[in-house]
Amino acid sequence: MKLRKCGGCSTAFYCSVECQKAEWRRHKPSCRAGTAEDAATVARYGYESVDAFARDLQDFMEAHTWAFRMLVSVQRQLYRDANPDVPFSDLPRLLRFRLRCQATRSDTYKHRNPAIRFAIVSQTFEDLDAYARKSELVWEQSAAMRAEAHRAYTVQYPGYTGQLFAVEYKLPGTHAGAMNYFALQTPRAPAPGTPQQRRPVLEDMADFCTRSINHGFPMRMQVSGDAFSILAFPGTFVRSERRWTWHAIFEDWKSYNPGQHRRLDLAVAEMKTRMPIPQLILCTLRLTSGVSVLISQDAFHP
Repeated sequence: MKLRKCGGCSTAFYCSVECQKAEWRRHKPSCRAGTAEDAATVARYGYESVDAFARDLQDFMEAHTWAFRMLVSVQRQLYRDANPDVPFSDLPRLLRFRLRCQATRSDTYKHRNPAIRFAIVSQTFEDLDAYARKSELVWEQSAAMRAEAHRAYTVQYPGYTGQLFAVEYKLPGTHAGAMNYFALQTPRAPAPGTPQQRRPVLEDMADFCTRSINHGFPMRMQVSGDAFSILAFPGTFVRSERRWTWHAIFEDWKSYNPGQHRRLDLAVAEMKTRMPIPQLILCTLRLTSGVSVLISQDAFHP
C-alpha cells in the first residue's frame, strides 16, 4: 500500500483521500501549529518549504540505509547486554536518532549531496508505549502505516512476534521527521560469547556506522542480478545528468588502500579492536543474529 503524505506538514500519512479527509478535523490543529514555525526553521538551511526539507531527509535516510539498519541491530544488542535481566519482550522498542542539518542557505538542490545533508547528534532508546501516550495525535496518524507494516511482516517473517520496532529520525526544534517500523522476530539462539567479549566489537561497529553517516561515505551491498554480497562497501555520491548516483570507492575490500577517502581512513584507524572492516561486519552480523534479531539480514539489501 502506498500511503499519502499530508502536504501541509509532511509528518502525517493516510491510506486514502477519504481517510485523510475524515481525519482532517483531528489533524488540523497540529498541522497548522507547526507549519509556519517549521517553515521558518528550515528556511535557515535554504529550504523553500517543509516538504522540500522532508524530501531531503528521506534521501539522506535512503543513502545510509545499510548503516542505519546496522546501528539499530548493534544498539539493541548493546542494550540487551547491559540489561540482561530484562525479558526480550520488555526491551525498549523505539530508537530515536537526533539529527542536525548540514545544508546552508547558499546550497542549491544540485549542490546538496544526499549523503551529507544531515548528521547524527545522538542515539537513544525510549519506551514505545510511553512515546505513544505522550504523542497521542502523531501516533494515531501513523496507524495506517503500522497496520500495513504488520500485515506485510506477518506474511514475510515466520518468526515475527507481532511487535514492531520503531526508529525515529528527528531534527530537534521542528515537527519534521520520519519513522520506520521493523519486525521484531523470535530470538533464534543466544548471542555468541559474553557481553564483555561482544562489547568492543559492537562499539567499533556502531562507531564505524556513525562515521559513515556523518562523514559522507555511505555503505552499500554490491548487487548482481538477484544475488548480493553480505559485505557492504563504502562509496560516494556523484552528480551526473541531474541525478545523484552512488559509486563504490572500491569493489573489494582487498583493494582498499589508505588515501582513497580521508574520512574512511580516519574511521578505519579509530577501530579499537583493529579488526579489518570485512571481519568486523561479519562478526557483528553473527553477534546480532540471535538474541537481538529485529531486522533480518535480507533487510540490508539496497
